Amino acid sequence: MNATTNFTDKTLLYGTRPQRFIREFITHSGIFWLFDAVTNIGSNGLSAYLVYLPQWVMFIAALVQSWIISQDTRRFRWWYVFIAPALYTVVDIGIEGWSSYITEGYHLFYWVWAACMGVAYGLNPVVATLSVFLRALLLAILLPALYFFAEIDGGLVIDSSAALRTYWLADSAHYFILFGSIVLGVVLGTINLLRERFERLLYDLASHFEEIASWSFDTALMQQAYHDRNALQLQRIERTLLFMDIRGFTPWSEQHTPAEVVEMVNRFYRVSEPIIQQHNGFKIQMTSDEIMTRFTCAEDAVTAAQSLQSAVRGVLTPLGLSAGIGIHTGEVIEGLVGSEHTHQYGIFGDTVNTAARLQGQAQANEIVISVLTWERVQHKPPFATLAVIQRDLMLKGKAESMKAVVIPNHHGDQTP
Repeated sequence: MNATTNFTDKTLLYGTRPQRFIREFITHSGIFWLFDAVTNIGSNGLSAYLVYLPQWVMFIAALVQSWIISQDTRRFRWWYVFIAPALYTVVDIGIEGWSSYITEGYHLFYWVWAACMGVAYGLNPVVATLSVFLRALLLAILLPALYFFAEIDGGLVIDSSAALRTYWLADSAHYFILFGSIVLGVVLGTINLLRERFERLLYDLASHFEEIASWSFDTALMQQAYHDRNALQLQRIERTLLFMDIRGFTPWSEQHTPAEVVEMVNRFYRVSEPIIQQHNGFKIQMTSDEIMTRFTCAEDAVTAAQSLQSAVRGVLTPLGLSAGIGIHTGEVIEGLVGSEHTHQYGIFGDTVNTAARLQGQAQANEIVISVLTWERVQHKPPFATLAVIQRDLMLKGKAESMKAVVIPNHHGDQTP
């Protein structure tokens, strides 16, 4: 019943794959194509743009890069930024030829811009603030840069650095476009920095609270509760309850320091919990030296009990201790209970009490199973060939004796 993945998936913050794809295309991979399309349509008209094949090649290359990046939710790799330029270059050279390709100034700019973006992303793990601002400036600078190349293609001649300065600074429209874009880049960088810090804080807080909640709740149960608020409500359901308790714990703890007692109990819990998870048990509940858990399948519970006895023996036997286990199946009521400000996910009913009483009757290293539970597993391998003992037990609070099946201690351990 325990999920193998974290509940706090980054999908909650960054969206599904289609959403990440759209976000990546609009904010990064497709932005060069988008601005290039705007400038070309403005210069040459929509009809000329639609029939110009290299523009569609750039569009498809941007889609491919966006798709690849959106699939990887772990981290951004700097070389991703060269996917679209590389695809576009290879195909465009095949269409127009190398000589035609290198005469287009914005082709070189495309590679330079992609390289700068790669540097910006590479700086993110080291200097996150600089990375965010640099990426925002690179996005903003695309508009004046591509506008400049569109004018060059339209016949503008820039034959010196002085002419370039005159182009940008002497013309008020060009001046506005250039410095307006820079200011916009700074604004976008500030917004993106605040957004990324907020996203990181939100994810860290969610992960922290998930960790705390996981100490008491199964991850699968938290996932259900996230999608359905009624998942934690009280409900009647059949469960197989397993109780395990350390035999001889009280006299042993009186002879040892609190630190030694805590260390031993922690080892007991650390050994037990993975085995219960492995056999589809729910989150364990711990009370001093006692463990309680529940299973949806009686076979899982009995198999887990056998593995538990084998595992905890290595922890307890050297200390002169042992464990007893009780198992019972029946209807219970489980869900959230508590007051207005305090809630706990609990499980209630006579099934719980009976399983606890059976555990109390277990001797050193024994597993005591109610007949009701045993009838559900006895014909299944490997239980069908298992040597068991029938035992009539008088349980506390019961008016009549109860028949149980005992998987005995085969290790000769008589620890009480």
